[in-house]
Amino acid sequence: MKAVRRFGFIIGVLLIGIIIGNFGMLTAVLIVCPLFILWLMLWDDKKFRQAERRRNNHQLPPDYYDYYHYE
Repeated sequence: MKAVRRFGFIIGVLLIGIIIGNFGMLTAVLIVCPLFILWLMLWDDKKFRQAERRRNNHQLPPDYYDYYHYE
């Protein structure tokens, strides 16, 4: 998975370089900033959902395991 992330990062840097080279800095910022903000919001939402899932797993009633797993 680490190799896939590195490859994606390299491709992203190359695409940003192509956009800057062809269209200029202002256009590149207008294209890249919304994508970065969207990525950041999705990443934060994923972390929040993971934390909620962990928190909810610890709040199960004590008899939950007895009822569902030991019948």
